[in-house]
Amino acid sequence: MKKALTLALFLLSACGGVRSVQVQPPILAPPGLITGYGVEKISGNAVRARQAAYLKAMDDLLTRSGPVLVSKTVHDQTTVVDVKPANRVLETTFRLRASRMLQPSFEQSGVDHGFLWVLLATTEDEIERGFQQFMAWRAERVEQAQKLFADAKGSQRVELLKASLELLEDAGAADDPGLLYFQVKVALDTEVGRITQLEKFHRDFRALTDNGQLAAADLALEEAQRAGLDQSSYQKCLLELSERRDQAMHHIQAGDDLVRDERYKEARLRYEQARRIDRDNSLVAGKIDMADRFDHEARSRKVKATVGFVVPVAVKTLGDYFQFKEEQERRKREEEARRREEAEREAAEAREREQREEERRRNSPRPGGRRPQRP
Repeated sequence: MKKALTLALFLLSACGGVRSVQVQPPILAPPGLITGYGVEKISGNAVRARQAAYLKAMDDLLTRSGPVLVSKTVHDQTTVVDVKPANRVLETTFRLRASRMLQPSFEQSGVDHGFLWVLLATTEDEIERGFQQFMAWRAERVEQAQKLFADAKGSQRVELLKASLELLEDAGAADDPGLLYFQVKVALDTEVGRITQLEKFHRDFRALTDNGQLAAADLALEEAQRAGLDQSSYQKCLLELSERRDQAMHHIQAGDDLVRDERYKEARLRYEQARRIDRDNSLVAGKIDMADRFDHEARSRKVKATVGFVVPVAVKTLGDYFQFKEEQERRKREEEARRREEAEREAAEAREREQREEERRRNSPRPGGRRPQRP
């Protein structure tokens, strides 16, 4: 029967193009031992090929053993009859770590037609001993995870919860009946969600306060407090909201003082500053309308007063102008008359001088003592 099976395998491999080394090891293991065989095609890196063949051989060894029931695939894709999910996870975890915990008493490897093969063999006692070592290692990892979970507080809570969860996943405790894995995972997810929500709160709070939406920022602060915002951050944000509201009221009071001084445009600027700081202040809108109304009325009064003052002044100015022109013409005429009088006076004086000179010449004696005879 054994010879017939070997012959059938040989014929099948010859017809299908499958090497015999892919089906069975080229050598035999010592009798009385549990064997495991793995083969991997060498596609470039012989070291990786040997590692893959060794893991396959270890998986095959555990599949043939009695203490544990494991699937033939690394990812436990097959169903094991009468084995609970927690046991399947446990067995799969043991199989994945068996390569580090088990030291088979027999190990041979080689290369045949481009394939690297590994043959392992050991006893049931060795497998049982390795399984017990694995269970002790697993219990230690779960205990460490439990301690980290209990110590996960304060600013390093997330890091400790992540470390605890990694230990539990490494130990294959995801489906343990004790629910520790579930508790750690829920705590980690909750903490990460809380941190994400608080980070979003800080961004939203800054945007809302910068935009003057203090009421919305107040609501966001209350939600963040319920989400677990620390007391110091809560008090800091609360103080900032109070200071901003005080700043807005300070600008409103300054604007009221400017209104009393009838400086309406400056008052409106103060009210606008208050609105930019606190858009939800119920006083700002009415104050701005009041400043605009008072400014409009003041300008209307100023226009009326200006018109009432400019018209009389303009009339008076025109009268003064014509009076000035008349005075200028009068003075011009007087100047011309004065100049004519001076010219006439100078002409009369010149004639008088000529007459006196003529009279003097006539009266002066001639040479020889004789007077000139009259004709």
